[in-house]
Amino acid sequence: MKGQSQLINFIQFMHLKYQGFVLYAFAMVLFLVLFESAQQYYFILQFDLAPTDEFSVFDLAIAHAYRWMIWLSITLIYCGAIIYTGKSNKVFNLTKAWPAVSHLIILIVINVLAISLIQLVLNNRALTLENIWDNCVFFFYQKTPIYTLAHVAILGLFHLVNVNQNLAIEILDLKNKIKKEDTQALSIKIGNKNKIIPLSDILWIEAYDYCVKIHTVSQHTYAMRNSLKALEKKLQDQQFLRVHRKAIVNMKKVSEVSFNSSSFLTLENHTKIDVSQSRVRDVKTFYG
Repeated sequence: MKGQSQLINFIQFMHLKYQGFVLYAFAMVLFLVLFESAQQYYFILQFDLAPTDEFSVFDLAIAHAYRWMIWLSITLIYCGAIIYTGKSNKVFNLTKAWPAVSHLIILIVINVLAISLIQLVLNNRALTLENIWDNCVFFFYQKTPIYTLAHVAILGLFHLVNVNQNLAIEILDLKNKIKKEDTQALSIKIGNKNKIIPLSDILWIEAYDYCVKIHTVSQHTYAMRNSLKALEKKLQDQQFLRVHRKAIVNMKKVSEVSFNSSSFLTLENHTKIDVSQSRVRDVKTFYG
């Protein structure tokens, strides 16, 4: 499941960030198909290699197109397998030449062999070692230079996507870490100074006119210009729970819970906080 998730995330990231680049890549492949077809047709005409009434440029384009489709399919499946097995950072890391070169050689060998076998089948020729070898040699000299350039381009694209995906993950992790660290304490302005109150020192927070009151374990109370709604959102992942329209409680400081006709929480300092009927379910859910 992890490999599948990695592959899906990679594809989604590439589609989101490099959709235009991928379209340009397909356009380049189409150009190469047309170029190779025109080039081959020119050589056939120039050196009278075959009767031109038996084929057209379109026929040559189809032949080159299916070979490029084979190339693209094998390349994408191969690179997908690399991502699935979690080796993308190693293979797509172009700062280390050998991993990229070794996989480039493997891809070229697989592609040449596949095209050679398919060509023999399409021409109704026997799959003998001699025929396979002759076709492999032919397509190796014909296709290796252009396939090498195309594979380098694909590896370059996947390297770019992989690096930027890793960078995006690092940035997201850093943001989450900063966000988490930011909510480890509340900063309250008192005169010209800011009082930093760790969340672990807060018992409960009370709505008070257009401000809130912060009640602490040291029995000190601090007024803060903020809304209970804003603090509820900020502290929702920090063991704080809104139990009443006028109260947010540090659930770690609760010593007793009572669910009767009038529900309430008892804190460590014996303060009783009313729980509204609409919030009883939230409290019960919190305690499982």
